[in-house]
Amino acid sequence: MLFGGNRNKMLKTIITSAITYSSTAIDLLIILMLFFAKIKDKKGIRDIYIGQFLGSDVLILVSLFFAFILHYVPDKRLLGLLGIIPIFLGLKALILGDSAGEKMANKELNSNNKINLIRTLMFITIVSCGADNIGLFVPYFISLTPLNLVITLIVFLIMIFLLVFVAQKMANVPTIGAVLEKYSRWFIGFVYIFIGGSVLIENGSIQFIINLFK
Repeated sequence: MLFGGNRNKMLKTIITSAITYSSTAIDLLIILMLFFAKIKDKKGIRDIYIGQFLGSDVLILVSLFFAFILHYVPDKRLLGLLGIIPIFLGLKALILGDSAGEKMANKELNSNNKINLIRTLMFITIVSCGADNIGLFVPYFISLTPLNLVITLIVFLIMIFLLVFVAQKMANVPTIGAVLEKYSRWFIGFVYIFIGGSVLIENGSIQFIINLFK
């Protein structure tokens, strides 16, 4: 029973981590499809993989840094208030959507100037996804045990590769990109709100907020 319980917890962490990363990756999937639709040479494809890995890794490392610093806050209920950030980002996605990254990608691809793909992908990933990713990852990382954090980071690295690989294979199917662009905001929005709510509940922050108004 003990080992079965541990396996179930690990499986839950893996699934939650995969869903969490996926919620931040749909916009990136569309952006990567735009690049793969135009870049066909081996060097260019390799550079897209490298640029995406580096950009995503920077955001994960920054999130880890903030999570490490905030972990020393003595009252976990205060840390749980960080869950408000992904809830806000989820509502923003549902109401406004987010196409900034796609616009940046189209601008770079339609430019007459020769672009450095690694630097360009890193820049677009960090600028277009930085605030959302950090706003979601920091409260999520804080809620994890050290073991679950390690599992999550491994899952994230695998998901980054899968993201780029899937984008490469889907690049020549434009209808998929159109469907993703149309419905991604709903998936992103609800996942962000769910994760933010989970952080608030698990840290007892909702009761903490209620007590403030008593």
